[in-house]
Amino acid sequence: MEKKSRMKTLDLGCGPKQKKPGSIGLDKRPAPHVDVVHDLNVYPYPFPDNEFDWIEMSHIIEHIDRPLNLMNEVYRMARPGATIRIITPHYSSQLSYGDLEHFHHFGYVTFSTLENTGLFKIKKHKLWFTDLYKALGISLLANWFPRRWEKYVSFIFPAFYVEVSLEVIKTEGRNYDFMKNYVY
Repeated sequence: MEKKSRMKTLDLGCGPKQKKPGSIGLDKRPAPHVDVVHDLNVYPYPFPDNEFDWIEMSHIIEHIDRPLNLMNEVYRMARPGATIRIITPHYSSQLSYGDLEHFHHFGYVTFSTLENTGLFKIKKHKLWFTDLYKALGISLLANWFPRRWEKYVSFIFPAFYVEVSLEVIKTEGRNYDFMKNYVY
């Protein structure tokens, strides 16, 4: 009988309350569900290269001193074809500025630049809004025309969050230094 391999998942910055079910939880503060206590601003993280099939980053990238260093480390730990899911407050949201430990503010376009490195492919990219903005069609229009929405009306009709799922691209013999491939 063939043994079915299990997907290996890392919940990076899993926080004080819970982690993604079935994942390894890493956070800088100890909690009952945290498997590995590690400062996310200290590199490298205590995992080998090409270790994870899925890396969950829910409400963590905005807390990191140097997000490009984080993405370099995430890329290192991810297997070829792995999914990196990032969700963070959109820069137009009061949630982005309401926490004193939010050091960076992100938008839809921010994550589009990651695809330009050739190291990631965007699988999903979405702006999340309140129910009122969904009912008025603003959510639909913003997701159809995200660059124009961000440029002209994002502070009039703010989003809550931006979510992106990235596929990790690793090719034999290619330079995987994310920092050298990043061009804005």
